[in-house]
Amino acid sequence: MRRIAAIDYGLKRIGIALSDPTRKIALPLTTVEGGKKAIQNIAKALPLKDVELILIGLPLLMSGQKGEMAGKVEEFARLLEDALHIPILLCDERLSSKGAESSLKELSLNRKQRTEKLDMVAATLLLQSYLDQKT
Repeated sequence: MRRIAAIDYGLKRIGIALSDPTRKIALPLTTVEGGKKAIQNIAKALPLKDVELILIGLPLLMSGQKGEMAGKVEEFARLLEDALHIPILLCDERLSSKGAESSLKELSLNRKQRTEKLDMVAATLLLQSYLDQKT
């Protein structure tokens, strides 16, 4: 069975998570640099031949409306799908960053270490939520 990946997209950093082969557990993979080389960095980080679907967190406003960042994520998702030829599914991520922050505060990490891991943990939480809904 091929895996599912998840991305927490940010302009500076992009968190990436990957499911286990049975699609039951979300595993943090890495954080890559965003910007102009974001797609290239993601392609290097993911085992592309093993990935069947990529989830990308869509940052909706608490009202459910799309803000400026949601538009940027949608455009990025189109570019990524065109580049990798892997289907992309946008998922509501309204609370994933808050959940990731809470999880990281429980660990004995300093602020810089938490910031470096935040996007990867947010991607992992997004992916685990998706996997849990599918079982």
